[in-house]
Amino acid sequence: MKAIGLVSGGLDSSIAVALIRSQGIEVIALNFVSPFFGRKGFLRRTMERLGAEFREVPVGEEYLEIVKHPRFGYGKNLNPCIDCKIFMLQRAKAIMEEEGASFVFTGEVLGQRPKSQMRNTLRLIEKESGLLGLLLRPLSAKLLPPTIPEVEGWVERDALLGIAGRGRKVQFALAKRFGIEEYASPAGGCLLTDPLFCERLKDLLEHGSLTFSEIELLKLGRHFRLHSGYKLIVGRDEGENKALLSLVQPGDVLFFPQGGKGPLGIGRGTARPEDVHLSAQIIAFYTKNGAEKTPILVRRSGGTSEIFEVPKCDTETLVKLRIPKG
Repeated sequence: MKAIGLVSGGLDSSIAVALIRSQGIEVIALNFVSPFFGRKGFLRRTMERLGAEFREVPVGEEYLEIVKHPRFGYGKNLNPCIDCKIFMLQRAKAIMEEEGASFVFTGEVLGQRPKSQMRNTLRLIEKESGLLGLLLRPLSAKLLPPTIPEVEGWVERDALLGIAGRGRKVQFALAKRFGIEEYASPAGGCLLTDPLFCERLKDLLEHGSLTFSEIELLKLGRHFRLHSGYKLIVGRDEGENKALLSLVQPGDVLFFPQGGKGPLGIGRGTARPEDVHLSAQIIAFYTKNGAEKTPILVRRSGGTSEIFEVPKCDTETLVKLRIPKG
């Protein structure tokens, strides 16, 4: 008997794997990787200790359409949790069929999340993913209708759990029992639940094109929207400066401080002369020197360069232009 499990790196999904493995069932554990919820280095080790095969599954460009236009709407921020879960389960169903596995399971807990883990929503997700009767939630199974794996005796229902709500006491005890020592926080680390990141993402959706490269840029630096067709990204330290350089695209304008230690800036979009000048002033604001004016090297697409001697941008303008504000 073989089953497909979805694992996030959180404690619940690891316990689900442990419960299924304890019944002698072979498990292929799938971890979906996207720009919003990246790799967790410890997860492979945890799955190996539990005796499960571990696979990372990158999401494709089609996932971005879900982020832009979720059929079942967003959560508190820009997290399309229901659509996201359906997407992953549909992929898991395809892998189940390819591998000759019998069912799919997750670490979902009834009532733990207000949008995606309520009783009616769990049923909706099961139906929309095409896994009606074949989607097992081991941690809450005793509180849900029996699935085909339970009815057919592939899985012993009495050995499953009846957990509900946001409490973690039972899970912590099970983690100790199964030797699960590494796991992510309950929030799961999805950037689509982070209010600050989502403000930047909203700005991108309004003014730019949602691509994996643009999403990586949202994770770095300070962002300033000068007008609808142009924004500036400013590194916060040497590591971010290097990361920003790796994301430069044709047409970008680069800003390098010459009069002291300071950040790299990337101007993206249609830069008018006044935008270039203001961008240089913003870079000067974050450059450490005591001079009245700071020389900023501006390098445009095609390799042409010039140096601007500019005063530091005033704080009021910074606050007005920054994404998010403040």
